[in-house]
Amino acid sequence: MMPLSLFISALRGRFFLLKMITACLVIYTFAATSSPILGQQAYRIKAECTVKSKTVGSHEAGLIMGTVYYDVRIGRLIFDVKFPEKETWVFVDSVQWTIRNDTLISIKPSSLKPKLSVLHLSLNQQLGGFGLEQSGYTMTSVKTEQGLVISNWSPPAAARKKMGTIALASQERQLKSVIFYHPNGKILRKQFFRKYQKISNVSLPTEVIDEIYNQDKKLFQSTEYKNTVINDQAPDFHYRRDPQYRNLPSGSASPKR
Repeated sequence: MMPLSLFISALRGRFFLLKMITACLVIYTFAATSSPILGQQAYRIKAECTVKSKTVGSHEAGLIMGTVYYDVRIGRLIFDVKFPEKETWVFVDSVQWTIRNDTLISIKPSSLKPKLSVLHLSLNQQLGGFGLEQSGYTMTSVKTEQGLVISNWSPPAAARKKMGTIALASQERQLKSVIFYHPNGKILRKQFFRKYQKISNVSLPTEVIDEIYNQDKKLFQSTEYKNTVINDQAPDFHYRRDPQYRNLPSGSASPKR
């Protein structure tokens, strides 16, 4: 899971953020089609995106700016990076493609799965439960505390040696925070969802704050969305980004069509 991250210094920050783009800033794959889904149902989103990162106790910091595109019918999360370097990142399944000048220059594994993105969950009105029930998690407890509804979720039995519990906090049916635990009970990550906007019947947090605990380091990452458009009528190219294949590194697997 969104955990979710577009999870240092300009160029170093770009690689740091790629690792931190999480199971969250997260997609059931639908068959691609050129026509909208059932009238006014939300199926596509476009937004300007700014990602900032900072490692506590160091000078490591990063900034990435660009535009994100996502279409539930196509199932690819696209990040058109404008700064620090113009290129396009395409996240499909568990893989990231990097494209420059319409040329595919690298293919590598990625921890960011479009299935778990905030954009996908918001479009499908599943962000309130973080998509956990659809992922096989089971709610084990629920309580109300200071106006928040706090629920704890356990992973499938077969995954409990590798995956810990997840705690959700909601208020007025809006997800406010998520805490990810290691199987030993240690906190791995916290996410906070802020500044919700209702756009064409889609409730979207326009600011996502991450606190990531990596051994002895604590990393902060903020993702901001603005100028969001739902059901944008731009050509499918912007949501698919099939690249040309010249200059593909030797030994790289060709991406799925």
